[in-house]
Amino acid sequence: MNEGIQMTASRNSERVASSNFSSVARNALSPFPAATSIPQAFNSIVDLFPDRCALIDGEQCWTYAELDGLADRAAETLQERGVSRGQGVGLYMNRSVEAVVAMLAILKLGAVYVPFDPAAPDERLASQARNAGIEILTFARECDCPSWFVGAMVPISARSDTTPARLPRLDIHPSELAYVIHTSGSTNEAKGVCVTHRAIMELVTGAAYCNFVCDDVVYHGMSIAFDGSTFEIWGALLSGACLVVAPHGISIQGIVDLVDRHAISVLLLSTGIFNALSRNTLQRLTRVRVLLAGGDVMSPYSATQFLSAGGRVLVNGYGPTEVTTFSHCKTMIHAPDSATAISIGSPIHGTAAYVLDENGEPVPVGEEGELFIAGSGLARGYLRGPSLTAERFLPDPFAKDGSRMYRTGDLVRQAADGSLDYIGRIDTQVKIRGFRVELGEIEACLYSLVELEDVCVVHLRNDAGTSSLYAYAVLEQGREPLDEEAVLSQLRKQLPDYMHPRRIIFVDELPLTINGKVDRRTLIERAVDLRDSPHSEACSADALDDPLEHALMCALGQLLDQPSLARTDNFFEAGGDSLSAMRFCAQVAEEYGVDLPLVVLFEAESIEEIFARVRTLKDENLVGSNAERITA
Repeated sequence: MNEGIQMTASRNSERVASSNFSSVARNALSPFPAATSIPQAFNSIVDLFPDRCALIDGEQCWTYAELDGLADRAAETLQERGVSRGQGVGLYMNRSVEAVVAMLAILKLGAVYVPFDPAAPDERLASQARNAGIEILTFARECDCPSWFVGAMVPISARSDTTPARLPRLDIHPSELAYVIHTSGSTNEAKGVCVTHRAIMELVTGAAYCNFVCDDVVYHGMSIAFDGSTFEIWGALLSGACLVVAPHGISIQGIVDLVDRHAISVLLLSTGIFNALSRNTLQRLTRVRVLLAGGDVMSPYSATQFLSAGGRVLVNGYGPTEVTTFSHCKTMIHAPDSATAISIGSPIHGTAAYVLDENGEPVPVGEEGELFIAGSGLARGYLRGPSLTAERFLPDPFAKDGSRMYRTGDLVRQAADGSLDYIGRIDTQVKIRGFRVELGEIEACLYSLVELEDVCVVHLRNDAGTSSLYAYAVLEQGREPLDEEAVLSQLRKQLPDYMHPRRIIFVDELPLTINGKVDRRTLIERAVDLRDSPHSEACSADALDDPLEHALMCALGQLLDQPSLARTDNFFEAGGDSLSAMRFCAQVAEEYGVDLPLVVLFEAESIEEIFARVRTLKDENLVGSNAERITA
């Protein structure tokens, strides 16, 4: 297809100049923004609002002047360690004031921050660090040093007893790199996406779908290793707003409480979490000025519930990491038709979108095509991946300035009003909990662990939106049978939890289509049958006499897409993850008025223990209400 696009490039440029293609949408590509880099824009805010609260983490607030001073002090330390302009510096932290200080410090030196998720397996993080050439890793002073890193480690503190001299302000060009974030790749190696200062500035300073103002209070709940944090952190700090850091492992109830406590006005949630919110929870969030959701397909029902309850503005955001968080947004102020899929909207400021056929020609309105994105939000490419960069970042045939466009691999359909309807993927990439997952990466990892002749991973999603993965593997001839749990245990050390298959099924051969390709449809059907079949210790919810356990088991069965669960099952081994844990806690709060801490699900060895904790909390609530009634 690349050849076809390149062949039609010159004639498409001429045709776009002389006619108006409905499947080519261009939204005011802008020149360099007034502030050319994040440090320059941040310095301007510090000069304007030195005493305004910049960041709240826990019970403490830091002003813009204090945050700037901490960043200067950390930058001095990094400079003493030899950090130079353009060098990649690692961040091994959960979201925190220390993480923001480290980012600012690194950027002030003209260096590039590379975040690593502490929840990811050590071997995966070590591989990413090697690929990025990381020699210096920052970490929060209060946290343990990572054992997987062999270079120099620099602790970052949110406290400073000394006042550093103000760093000289570097003249950083908009095209210089600001950060590298890793996403799933198909070769068992995560891809490092290189993002420039200009791309970030365009995302937050021209955000008509949000319009950050200095009076905003912005919620920061995304992992710093996820590009949604780019919108949260820099949208707040480059606008003079206040950034509120959510504690690690926060529950849905905790999110709502934080919104109420700090009068949060800008709230970005993963679409998975948004879709899981109950009607009552959505009603409590209607006070935010704008609620954004991104990372997956938005539920029309949830959107309708939020806006019908009085929600002011709801934004459905779409955008690959390669185009810096968002490329398209659908802004809603009225409840949509609950029976109609919500579109991903139109290109944001500085973005162009093309819906093309396999020959690189624009498709007519209403027909499916692959989405290509161009504009100032494009990443520079993949770190140390020139061939992959050339494959995905192509010359833009509709521009005359030599710019590029990104091939998303997403199928879309353009409506008459110019908005885009998301159809799905054209390859084996899927979205799980908002993370982009290449099924090929899981397959490649299995090949590296076990002597296999063939392997195929398939993705299932139930009506409740819960995702699960199943791997089918063919052992090499003559190979002794393997223990499934042993292989899964090895895989868990290599891949993050959202990429763990629920099962590995060893088969004699994989089914093929008439064209000789692996028949994924048949494997998905087999996986559905396997998912729906009970195991030896399983029981249906109907078999439980206790009404509370019956109701909780029904909820878990639907949530985990497991019709039969055993009370002795571990929540996570049965297919649970952090998102489904949050959903379960929210359901318990909604149904029983019980605030079940998220940590209970992580610490409990069995579902039975979770049920016992819910019962205890429910009884405590009952005793408390009876006592209040007697006192009254």
